[in-house]
Amino acid sequence: MTEVQKILDITFPFVEILLTDYGEFYPLASAVNNNGEVEQIVREEDEENDFPKSSTVIGELKKELRWNRNEFKAIAIFYDITLKEKQTDAVAVLVEQKEEKLAYTFFYAYKMVEGKPIFLESWKVEKEMEIFVD
Repeated sequence: MTEVQKILDITFPFVEILLTDYGEFYPLASAVNNNGEVEQIVREEDEENDFPKSSTVIGELKKELRWNRNEFKAIAIFYDITLKEKQTDAVAVLVEQKEEKLAYTFFYAYKMVEGKPIFLESWKVEKEMEIFVD
């Protein structure tokens, strides 16, 4: 899972900056390309909707990743959620790794303290592959 760790190491600090600066963030995606480099995945701008729902953005990112899946070894979609059952906010990270046929959602619970995220517990839930499927 080294490609997934590489994505987390590069992208998670940016997510922390967004939380610190704005208290929230729109879903974003990163991928390790076939050359082993982490790249950001950019979705098409929606000229009709300046503030789309996060679920719409996640759907568009998944579509873009599926369309270009042969160019990637691993992908991750980061999004901000509120977990009502645990009464906490969390950064959720949907990850998939092509060669190992692994898919998880990682959850990083946090609370904002003096304008900065303080991360608490983390856990993962195994998922079915959505991007690297034929």
